Amino acid sequence: MTLPSLQLPFGSSDPYVIIMNILIFAFFIIMIFSGLILKVQSMQYLAQIREVITQLEKWSDEGKTTTIKMIRELGKPEKDPTSTVEDYMEFVLIEPVERDPSGVFNRLEFLLDVRKSRFDDLIAQLAPAADRDQRANIDMTFEAAMALRQMFLVIRHFYIMGKETNNYAMIISIQVALSMIMKYAKAYHSALKAFTEGQPIGDGTGALVASILRNEFSKDENAETGEIAEDISLTTTFFEGRNVQIVRATGPGGRVGKPGDAIINLIKESNGNITRVIMIDAGLKFEGEKSGKVVEGVGAAIGGPGVDKFKIEQEVTSQKVPVDALIIKMSIEEALTPIKKEISDGAHEAAERVKNMILERTKAGDTVIVAGIGNCIGIG
Repeated sequence: MTLPSLQLPFGSSDPYVIIMNILIFAFFIIMIFSGLILKVQSMQYLAQIREVITQLEKWSDEGKTTTIKMIRELGKPEKDPTSTVEDYMEFVLIEPVERDPSGVFNRLEFLLDVRKSRFDDLIAQLAPAADRDQRANIDMTFEAAMALRQMFLVIRHFYIMGKETNNYAMIISIQVALSMIMKYAKAYHSALKAFTEGQPIGDGTGALVASILRNEFSKDENAETGEIAEDISLTTTFFEGRNVQIVRATGPGGRVGKPGDAIINLIKESNGNITRVIMIDAGLKFEGEKSGKVVEGVGAAIGGPGVDKFKIEQEVTSQKVPVDALIIKMSIEEALTPIKKEISDGAHEAAERVKNMILERTKAGDTVIVAGIGNCIGIG
């Protein structure tokens, strides 16, 4: 007696064919559900991105409103500055071509100078009653507002593009980056208050160190002060028999100045008598590191677009002048918000380290440049 063969829905009793049919069927089921799951996830991500865009737009509008209010209160303009501020909120700098790298930093510096001159003239026109430092603070507030506006526009652009094209990869990429984007956005939003009130920020820690040293060293009756480059002040004094030239941005307005030009001018004027350059600047910490931690290194400790860094590196290399660096670590939020106690403690530690570096690496009669890099807002 033979057993009846079972006719399965797949149309065959061959076990191998059955297995293959089951696998194919399962594959299509998984693909269908995976597509649905991906679509549901994308909808969730789009909702999260939409919330962030709403928040960024709110902060962008707040930045614009804060800038206009500051201009009105400090500048006493005859005309309403609203339309002009709105026109400049999306002002762009088109960077020079880099395919032919020869002279790219000279071209970039020229464009940056033109941009700065444009904004200096604009703020002078909008806020005629504001003094020099107040205008510098208005400029910093304007820059923070523009940064918030740019973040809002970029994220909204990719959100709309990803939604319209059903580009799940783009949507997921934006969602993954949201936490980092909001980290920077919150920092610039917090910076608005610091800039409007003229409070010292973490980025000015290098300038703070220079001020601490200048206050200690310039007790010498022979100390001389003045400006050595655009928006850069110089104090020439002495420490343990060494000639110390301290440079930093001119405060208390929000300025960074041109420390590259200052260092170059001092080296050239010394006729080869500069023994050492010591630079102090704020630097981003790694997650888990202590804020205010001071680390030592070599090289030009300066951020930004790279123009000043390039100038300094060229000059010290041609003159064979050693460059020491001290970095005070902090987060991006701490760099753009009022100085915390941990950062202030780090500045005082860095000042002591500078004195030790001068004593250990130079001798009596040597000339040393100490450059405190950073935004000097609130640091007189």
